[in-house]
Amino acid sequence: MPKKIDINCDMGESFGNFKVGNDEAVMPYITSANVGCGFHGGDPVTMGRTVALAKQNGVGVGSHPALPDLMGFGRREMKITTEEARAYLLYQTGALKAFLETQGMKLQHVKPHGAFYTVLMKNEDLTRSAAGAILDLDKNLYWFMPVPNKSAEVASSLGVKVVGEMYVDMDYSPDGSLVVRREQFAHQLDPMSTAEKVIRFLDTGKVRTTEGTEIEIEAKSICVHGDTRNAADSLRAIRGELKEHGVEVTSIKNIA
Repeated sequence: MPKKIDINCDMGESFGNFKVGNDEAVMPYITSANVGCGFHGGDPVTMGRTVALAKQNGVGVGSHPALPDLMGFGRREMKITTEEARAYLLYQTGALKAFLETQGMKLQHVKPHGAFYTVLMKNEDLTRSAAGAILDLDKNLYWFMPVPNKSAEVASSLGVKVVGEMYVDMDYSPDGSLVVRREQFAHQLDPMSTAEKVIRFLDTGKVRTTEGTEIEIEAKSICVHGDTRNAADSLRAIRGELKEHGVEVTSIKNIA
C-alpha cells in the first residue's frame, strides 16, 4: 500500500443563481481542486471565490476546462477540431491562471471535464493538441487522467507530467473507460463502502467494473466529484480510513 495519496475534487461549478456541490464543506478534506472555468459550470465570481477558498485551505488548484456545453453541464460529446481543443483549454485555463496570480498562487494542474475528457481519450490528435497547450502554459503542470490508456502514453511521450486517478464515485467499464453520468448530483454514495473501495484499490491496484470483473489501474490521486450529493461525508470517511491505514494525504507535488 502506498504511504502517500493526493485527493482531488471538482469545485467552483456553481454559476449565477445555480449552486452546484458544497465547496465550503469539501475543501478542507482535499489537496487538489479542479476549478470549473465557465464552459460547463463556474463563472468569474465563483472562480475568484473558489481560488480564495483553496488558498485558505492550502489546496493546490488546477483548471477543469470543458466543452462549451453549459446546458448539458459539459457531459455531451461534440466533434471538435485540434484547433478548438487547444483553444478551449488555453482560454479557460488562462482565465483561472489570472485569478490564481492575483492571490499569489501558481496553477498546479489541468484536468479536462466530462465529455471533453472523453473526446480527448478517443482521438490521439486531440490529445496531442491538448498536451501541447499544457506544455505551452507551463511545462511543470500535471495532467490528471485515467491511467493506463493510449492518451496517457501520448501525453507522457511529449513531456507532460501525467497523474493517474482512481474515481470513487464513477463506474468503470471493462475496457477501463468511465461511465459518465448526466446527473451526477442525483448520485449518492455510501461513505463507508466508498472508503473501503479506496483502501481495496490501494491494497490491490484493482477496481471492479460494471460487469463484475477487475481491472488494474495506476493512480497517485483519488477523485471525488464535488457535485456528488454527499461528497463531504464520503471524503470524511475516506480520510478516516486512510489515516487508520497509515496513508498520508498530501499534495501531488510531494508524490509525483
